[in-house]
Amino acid sequence: MSDLLVILIILGWGSTKFAVALGIIFYNGFGFVESIILAMAGSMLGIVVFSYFGDALSKLKERYFPKKNKKPFKVNRWTRFLVRLRSGYGLAGIAFLTPLVLTVPVGAIMASSIYKSKLKVFTYMFFAFLFWSLLICSAYHFLNFDFYAMIQGLF
Repeated sequence: MSDLLVILIILGWGSTKFAVALGIIFYNGFGFVESIILAMAGSMLGIVVFSYFGDALSKLKERYFPKKNKKPFKVNRWTRFLVRLRSGYGLAGIAFLTPLVLTVPVGAIMASSIYKSKLKVFTYMFFAFLFWSLLICSAYHFLNFDFYAMIQGLF
């Protein structure tokens, strides 16, 4: 039962925060292939959910939490970055940065709003998550890269 709970937690975190899911996977001692499968399953679950149900979720949010005052759109560093990413690199850039920088919901909703072909979005996202999963899981399992020590060193 606890293994099933851990897997459900990994899938839940993987559908929103890819790096957190990898941390939970490494903490629980899953093997290389299991790590990649769990990371990919969670992230692609998030891509499917936020691609198909992003509009429905935003309508539900507006229904139950209506905006009181319409604030003017502010341009800041983050919005400039997103516009530069979208116009300069397109779907490939969005997919490449989604796992670690943009997070799964932001990348899925952004890609789905720009590109109407769900198959194209899923394909790009699949290969981006596969690349990052292979890179990070290989570094952890084969090169014994200690991510915990690296994060502690930052703080």
